[in-house]
Amino acid sequence: MLYKKMIRDLSDHKLQFIAIFLMIFLAVGTFVGIGSEGYGVEEQLNKYYDQTNMANVWLYNDNFDNIATEKIQNMSATKQLERQLVISTIENQTNNPEVDLHFVENNTLSKYYPVTGSDLNIDDTDGVWLDKKYADAHQLSVGDKISFDFNGTTINKTVKGLGYSPEYVYETPKKSIIPDPKLQGFAYLSYKAFPSADNISYNTLLIKTDSNTTEYHQQLDNVMDKYTTYLSLENHNSHKVIESEIQQHIMMGAMFPIVFVVVALLTLLTTMTRIVSNQRTIIGVLKSLGFSNKTIILHYLTYPVVLTITGSIAGYIIGIICVPPLFYPTMSEFYTIPVWTPGFNISFILVPAIIVILSILFTYLAVRNISKESPADTLEPKSPKISKARFIDKTKFWRNLSFNIKWNIRDMNRSKVRSFVTILGMLGCTMLLVASFGMNDAMYDLGEWQYGGISHYNSQIVLEDNATGEEISNLVDKYKGLQVMTTNVEIKHNGIEKSAPLSVYNRSNLITPTDKYKKNISYDDNGIYVTEKTAQLLDIKVGDTIEWHIYGEDKWVNTTITGICANPSTQGIVMTPAKLDSIGLNFTPTTIVTSRSDVDKNLDGINSVNTISELKGSWDQMVEVFYSMIALLLVLSVVLSVIILYSLNVLSFTESLRDFATLKVIGFKSRAIQKLFITKNLFLSIVGFILGVPVGFYVLRLLMESSGENFYYPINYSWTAVLYSFILVILVSLLVNYLLSRKIKKINMVESLKKGRE
Repeated sequence: MLYKKMIRDLSDHKLQFIAIFLMIFLAVGTFVGIGSEGYGVEEQLNKYYDQTNMANVWLYNDNFDNIATEKIQNMSATKQLERQLVISTIENQTNNPEVDLHFVENNTLSKYYPVTGSDLNIDDTDGVWLDKKYADAHQLSVGDKISFDFNGTTINKTVKGLGYSPEYVYETPKKSIIPDPKLQGFAYLSYKAFPSADNISYNTLLIKTDSNTTEYHQQLDNVMDKYTTYLSLENHNSHKVIESEIQQHIMMGAMFPIVFVVVALLTLLTTMTRIVSNQRTIIGVLKSLGFSNKTIILHYLTYPVVLTITGSIAGYIIGIICVPPLFYPTMSEFYTIPVWTPGFNISFILVPAIIVILSILFTYLAVRNISKESPADTLEPKSPKISKARFIDKTKFWRNLSFNIKWNIRDMNRSKVRSFVTILGMLGCTMLLVASFGMNDAMYDLGEWQYGGISHYNSQIVLEDNATGEEISNLVDKYKGLQVMTTNVEIKHNGIEKSAPLSVYNRSNLITPTDKYKKNISYDDNGIYVTEKTAQLLDIKVGDTIEWHIYGEDKWVNTTITGICANPSTQGIVMTPAKLDSIGLNFTPTTIVTSRSDVDKNLDGINSVNTISELKGSWDQMVEVFYSMIALLLVLSVVLSVIILYSLNVLSFTESLRDFATLKVIGFKSRAIQKLFITKNLFLSIVGFILGVPVGFYVLRLLMESSGENFYYPINYSWTAVLYSFILVILVSLLVNYLLSRKIKKINMVESLKKGRE
């Protein structure tokens, strides 16, 4: 009997229950879908690190001899150690791609991961094991001959395998903004394959320690008196970039479903309150037939259990199947891990369970009062709500208001919960819209800022590592270019250590540093500037003194920061060559930028040439993952607004049938009643929009700030984002309300007037 009643109730209120089901489905689907993608990448990354025995400390020096190696090996905190010689070479291709060769001593730490071909063989003096992405970009395969140029020496090898390396999950770009396998790659070889294997000088030391890397650094300083660079896994650029990406996705997956869950629960409370109120007589009959209060309460609690469990299961399945593949194509272009599969986190079970428990609690709140009443009291109709006279009703201001406004104020006062849910739903919709449109505007503005506000050149000439001073001077004179030095440094401040780029160039109209408001800053020979993102990470202010050194050099310098600049794609320290020279460091240009577009790539000293259009294309490719998020947010926001407005407005329309019929009887035209209905719902949508705008910008800030250490995305409080969001909210609201208001013309006045009020 109760089962049949539940089926009938679900059918009679199908729109509300479908809306609740859809919101639970979307909440769990979004949470599990995006979360499984993020946790899946994290799980596979950690598995990849375990399979390859990833090091967590790297030391760099000109030469690690046996004595130095033995000292470090004898440290109690050192669990494993391996030496490598890493050199940068040019592969014999038309575009002079740069390939980092790793001559390994035994391939036990950060091991080469084979995909095709054989595994790395330490006794093979002829073989090279190549970066698979690089090989695919250059159409190289196992068995091909390949040659590398290094300081005038040509190294000829045979490709024995293609694969990956855990140190190159994200390959730090050297000649472009994003990793480009056409321009750079890596390869692994046995130390015996080095041209002078008997006299090899290892410049890289890979270490595995179970100690805190900061503590290990301190212990190491007590043992080693000379090394140029200490790098922990936390500061390794490859690891930093993918970890920030993972955390951003997990955060996004956890943030947005909250709106769906809250609105679904409040909609459930409103719907169940109405069902229970309208079924007072039925409940009274059930009590008279001997059904206990417990049985009746459990009957109504079945409704949310069925809805939330089915919605959660459907969302879980569809989310895992459909959402991660949306991100994988773009992610796999930037990052390299062997397997891309969804992951699992215990929160995928706990969150749906919490939703079920809360839905039961909300339904119990709607049922508990009537369950306490006696059968006789329950059989009597519920007393209608009586609007009490308020102070404002007696004021002249109230008397001057139109009937439309008075009607809707009193209607909203009678249905506070439903009005609140509508406002909250539209707040969530606006939040998603503002965040998505704001992100879209930000990506466009940042591209314009980078390649219009800061960079004004047309070509970027990447110099060869061994380019002579004469070759560089000839290029500068020929193309009227600006020499730029870019290298990595290690910065210490406030007990924090970070790796970041150092950019050195003279004042010029080809590169004009700006502040975070995109205004040009005063750039002179006496200044040392730090970028906004680096300043935030290290808590650096103007006047602070920082300690830093260039990777590969053991000289540390202390400098006082004179200014803060901002750059969306390059962080770190900025200064002029004169200032670099004044602190005892050599200016070694790595690129030349010029306004010319006709650069001859074959001139001596040139490694490669990037045009401004190519750099812009790289930027657009880099922000594709943001556009995937934008599309997802837009879809979610529109779906949310349609579901909320339609389900709640149907409920509002149904509850107001008797009132609308009464208005018709006393002479109101259908069009006037339609206006009453649309005005109220449009007003609630606008209130939700107003409240949602600042929340949307706050969410946008959280998304931008989670972009990692390499990029700086200031929030652009764009009025276009607000305008587009407002237009979309109003259009959806008007469309949904218009479709429902058309039913006013078809109201059966006799039948509606027979129905009692709540």
